[in-house]
Amino acid sequence: MCEQHHDIEAERNERYLSLLRTFRRHIEHYCIVHSNCREDAEDMMQEVFIAVWENIDALRSDSTPQQVNRWMQKVMRTVFVRQVRRPRIKAEAQLGEAANVADTVDSDRELIEELVSHLPPDDRQILQERFYGYSNAEIAVRMGMKENTLNKRMSRIVTKLKEIYKEIYENKQY
Repeated sequence: MCEQHHDIEAERNERYLSLLRTFRRHIEHYCIVHSNCREDAEDMMQEVFIAVWENIDALRSDSTPQQVNRWMQKVMRTVFVRQVRRPRIKAEAQLGEAANVADTVDSDRELIEELVSHLPPDDRQILQERFYGYSNAEIAVRMGMKENTLNKRMSRIVTKLKEIYKEIYENKQY
């Protein structure tokens, strides 16, 4: 029984190492192309290696090279999407926290209103609807765009707000 378990584990390890030998350059290229810097690419590669290890049992041993390639593409795409969503989710949470603080403190509300006033009208409308409690899906329908497009816009709006804040308050002399 113990020898059989050892054989299965050894076979699993060999499959994993074989996949990495075969796809390492492809994984590295994919990660570099889809990340902002070398460090992000290295982090993404590590995430891909972990995901391959964790999901290798889902790959059938009699898979064709094309099936293995598609499976590897799916793993890399899944890791990439997770990497992209993390900052967006964090930024949206920070924006939501800013909105909650603005409801309780007048000076913070004024600050947010001042920052938002520097945005283009379409961006202000998106934020206003978000503050009123509409979901991104609802806002996307109301504005006639795809939800994914709206999500990207929200991320860019948060980045713009941060830049506006730095520009106004880091250059202010007290």
